[in-house]
Amino acid sequence: MNGCTTRAEIADMIARTAALGAHHYAELLRPAMNGTINLILPLRETVMPPLHRMGKHRPLAVLVGDDDYAPAGPSTWACAAKLRSWAAFAIVHGSGAQAEHYAVAAEMTKQVRRLLMIETTSAAAQDWAAFLSQRADLPFMGVLPNDGPHPVSKGAVH
Repeated sequence: MNGCTTRAEIADMIARTAALGAHHYAELLRPAMNGTINLILPLRETVMPPLHRMGKHRPLAVLVGDDDYAPAGPSTWACAAKLRSWAAFAIVHGSGAQAEHYAVAAEMTKQVRRLLMIETTSAAAQDWAAFLSQRADLPFMGVLPNDGPHPVSKGAVH
């Protein structure tokens, strides 16, 4: 998991991701920096801590990054089942990154208090949707590209 906890560390992360062309992350990082939400960015091997403690005082978003050109779906994420059980709402984001999508995720986090956002490829989005639908009471939405598959080329920043 990412270990940025102070405002200065999160501000630095915003600057670094923007320098890489990934401006969309600022839409989730800024509310975390300002203290309106908590944000966790797990790695594939992350075993999640007790999430009820982390979202006790502030809404919590968990952003799963399964769009790294080796997407394997939920079966390779150690935390997938725990996140599915924990979430109040989920977004399967299988489209190229757009800042407004991440701004909506930040606002939804404030409303539902336990948001799971899965960044994935358009090809793997169906696997994530099938996985999430195994929990019948979990509402989720999918975001897919309308201009062909995502990602469009290896190495492109989305």
